[in-house]
Amino acid sequence: MKEKLDILVANYRNEIDQSLKHLQIPEKPPGLYTPMVYSVTAPGKRIRPLLTFLTGEGLGVDHDRLRPAALAVEVLHAFTLVHDDIMDNDTQRRGLETVHVKWNTNTAILTGDGLMALACRLLMETDALRIRQMGFEFSQAMLEICEGQSLDVEFESRLDVTTESYLEMVGKKTGRLLGLSCQLGALISDADESVAGNLNQFGIELGQAFQIQDDLLEITSDARNMGKSLDSDIISGKKTYPLILIMDGLSINEKQSFLEFMKTNLDNRAAILDVFRRKNVFAETSEKITQLMNNALKRLDQLPSKTTENLQYLVDMISKRQR
Repeated sequence: MKEKLDILVANYRNEIDQSLKHLQIPEKPPGLYTPMVYSVTAPGKRIRPLLTFLTGEGLGVDHDRLRPAALAVEVLHAFTLVHDDIMDNDTQRRGLETVHVKWNTNTAILTGDGLMALACRLLMETDALRIRQMGFEFSQAMLEICEGQSLDVEFESRLDVTTESYLEMVGKKTGRLLGLSCQLGALISDADESVAGNLNQFGIELGQAFQIQDDLLEITSDARNMGKSLDSDIISGKKTYPLILIMDGLSINEKQSFLEFMKTNLDNRAAILDVFRRKNVFAETSEKITQLMNNALKRLDQLPSKTTENLQYLVDMISKRQR
């Protein structure tokens, strides 16, 4: 079964890449459309469209009917990355220069706006009885993603962020789009509301685990492996899960001192890693990732076996990623 799904997912990724290259995007004005094409065709893991395909097919939907929605969630993801990179002042994304660096900030803002419009247009091409509900959930997810991003920015200037607050934030910022990706597959299949809702929660918990895993990799990995700039989180004071753990129980002065220590050791990653290891933060973080993934998997118990097998495969693939 794993070998079969390995081949299937590889084929779907290739199909998604080719479909993104052939989207109906005009050439003029190039100041808008060239960076849009640059963004949507940048290499990626394509987790979100894979979730739509694997969920919908597991529930009996023909593959071709799922394609517009699958592409819509990937384009929506591209939109969030472009604007996120502006706000975080990141210089690299998916191994390429970010849009605001390659062009400028104004161009990047327009690029994100254009991608959001394109995502909505793609969604509305879906042949589904519940297209109106799909549109509502799509726009609601966009709002919640913005809520999550707003909280993320707010947390940068706070020293009292808890793990519970963090999980709420990443559940919106990262998890909601994964949840939507599954939810759309269920809605296209005309599944019961309980099934669609449960799949949304599955995606949210998977997204929380995914983001914490990302936090961990951004400390232990390097920019070349991750394909994006890493120091901006430290410079801006972004509150990641491992950082929240290490600051738990410290006084305000101690927290400020530790943040300053990280900023002054950007070129000495080994010194930062040593502190995190001595505080056992990496082990605690890994335990939380495992817990969230197990919680997500439990939500699949009542689904058809094919859907469960498909999504279990994807969870296993995500758990083993190194970038």
